[in-house]
Amino acid sequence: MDCLSLDGKMPWALAAMVILIGICIPYTRRITIDIFQRYLRSRFPIFSIDGNHPLPTCPYRWPNGQGDVAKFLQGIENRDIWEKEHGQIYRIWSGMKSEVVLTQPSHLQAAFRDSNKHSKAENNDSGYLMSELLGQCVGLVSRDRWRTLRAVTEVPFQHDKMLSYLELVQRHTQQHFNRLLAAGDLSQGRIHPAQDLKMLPFWVVAEIFYGECDAEMRTELQQLCVLREDLFKRMIQGGIVRWQWSKYLPTSTNRALAEFQRQWRAFNQRAYDRACQQQRKLPIVLMTEAAMGGTISVEQIYQTIDEALFANLDVTTGGISWNLVFLAAHPEIQERVRQEVMSAPDQNAYLLSSSTLLAACICESARLKPLAAFTVAQSAPTDRLIGGYNIPAGTNLVVDTYALNIRNGFWGADSQSYRPDRFLEHRATELRYQYWRFGFGPRQCMGRYVADLVIRTLLAHLVTHYELGWLEADPGKNSTWQRDLGSWITMPDLQLRCVPRQT
Repeated sequence: MDCLSLDGKMPWALAAMVILIGICIPYTRRITIDIFQRYLRSRFPIFSIDGNHPLPTCPYRWPNGQGDVAKFLQGIENRDIWEKEHGQIYRIWSGMKSEVVLTQPSHLQAAFRDSNKHSKAENNDSGYLMSELLGQCVGLVSRDRWRTLRAVTEVPFQHDKMLSYLELVQRHTQQHFNRLLAAGDLSQGRIHPAQDLKMLPFWVVAEIFYGECDAEMRTELQQLCVLREDLFKRMIQGGIVRWQWSKYLPTSTNRALAEFQRQWRAFNQRAYDRACQQQRKLPIVLMTEAAMGGTISVEQIYQTIDEALFANLDVTTGGISWNLVFLAAHPEIQERVRQEVMSAPDQNAYLLSSSTLLAACICESARLKPLAAFTVAQSAPTDRLIGGYNIPAGTNLVVDTYALNIRNGFWGADSQSYRPDRFLEHRATELRYQYWRFGFGPRQCMGRYVADLVIRTLLAHLVTHYELGWLEADPGKNSTWQRDLGSWITMPDLQLRCVPRQT
């Protein structure tokens, strides 16, 4: 029945009539939007505790509301505008779904005290195309479906597996820098943190799933990367691809989606057959056999691997790249990290430790440059009293990461400054509800341990063998550093000086 409505609730005939009027009679556009505003506010009523005041709400904008372009691509700029206009708690629209924005630690404490019982927003409130790409992945399903899928897919990403991955990550890091020296600007003493390091975590995760990839597999995965990246960019733009009925249209997007899905299924089937022939119990084998046994579906497996490889490609790149920029802008910190790396008696134990200056630098970089301005939407199972408003059960909530990580009074007067030592001054328990990086509670990012291992290994290699610096005389404030405006993840778009250290 979803194909008969825009969001499963609003009658298709009414929606079609409103859309037709809006398109054909420009003069009535304001009336059209007003109809939507009234409909949405009546469908998702949220009032103050005394019932007298509606929750401040951003005006609905046809057709995407404030998602996903305004929320992700333009989120850093918009979050300031929206908070100044609406206050510390307010509502935005993602398509025609309501999302309440939380900005204060007290909001998070009230909302996330039972985060293990929360439900992720269906398809991240991004609609049909998102459902076809990631709607069934472990990061977006909920309740029993999540518990079952997580139990099958989390095994290779558990903390106790990290020691066994150290050689793999170090090998890929060395090989990656060898390639950059042979065919890149690194031979000229320059590095682009995002563009030059983008594929390093990709090949690490690919080997975890599939074993060491041969030349044919690498070529196929690189081709799939291009297809998948284009589809995700189209999804972010929203519009018609949000709606279920768009799958019936003869669009280039639908053709590209069908081609990607065909190639992706074929690749994973061949990877499974290859691993079976080699008699290796790799994750692709264990997960595929779980699907064959009916525990989970093949589509859930393929979308979860997609999430880990393709969806998290930009995520991990963003997490890596800002570290280089901060270390280049703060040579004194860079030197301290180098000395720490060089003096570590056990490199393996050092890279696995979370109590080093290196680990603190990674946390501080993530604090000042959150991966996205807003988190993935999720809802609590019961009503919540948050910031003076009664938030009904099932209402989707998102966190303003800049408000929490930077403008939060917990971080002190120097909250906008890069000072990694602050993370050596606090216990992890003190940071709960004060800091967002991988999420909260049992639904934290499944790949967080691998991500940290890759970033630590990469940075340790860099500070040991290279000196990072700024190409210009003055790096300026971190808020002025150029970022990639076309990416939904916050990542730098600049080059740094990166020259070999004199031995």
